[in-house]
Amino acid sequence: MRKGILALAVILVAGVASFWITRRCLVPSTPTSWLCQEYGLSTSDVERLRDLERSYGSRCGPYCDAMCEANARLDTLTLGSGSITPEIRAAIAETDRIRTETRIAMLEHFYAVAAQLPPDKRRGYLLKVLPLVIDSCSRR
Repeated sequence: MRKGILALAVILVAGVASFWITRRCLVPSTPTSWLCQEYGLSTSDVERLRDLERSYGSRCGPYCDAMCEANARLDTLTLGSGSITPEIRAAIAETDRIRTETRIAMLEHFYAVAAQLPPDKRRGYLLKVLPLVIDSCSRR
C-alpha cells in the first residue's frame, strides 16, 4: 500500500512539474514579458513598456506593408527587364528609403525601452537588440 501511495505521489509531482515547465517554456511570450523576466521590472515598469510596445507596433505595421509593396514592385521590374532601368533604380531607392525609416523607428523604440530599464541594465539590453538595426560585421 505504501509503495502505491509513494508511486502516486511521484506521478502527481512529476505531472505538476511537467505542467509548469511546459507552460513556462512553450507559452509564447511578448517582448514585454521577456524584459520583465530578464530585468526584474515592477508592475508600473511593465505598463510603461506595454505602452511603448503598442506605440511601436502601430508604427511598425505600415512600414512592413510599405516594404512588401516596394519589394513586390522591385521584383516585378527586375523580372521584366534585362538591364537596370531608371525605374529599377527608383524602386531600389524606395526600398532603401523605407528600410532606413524602419531602422530609425526601431532604434528610437530601443532607446525608449532602454530608458525605462535600470541604468545598469541599459547597455546590456542595447547590446542584445542593436544587431537587429546595425550591421554587426565589425563586431565579429
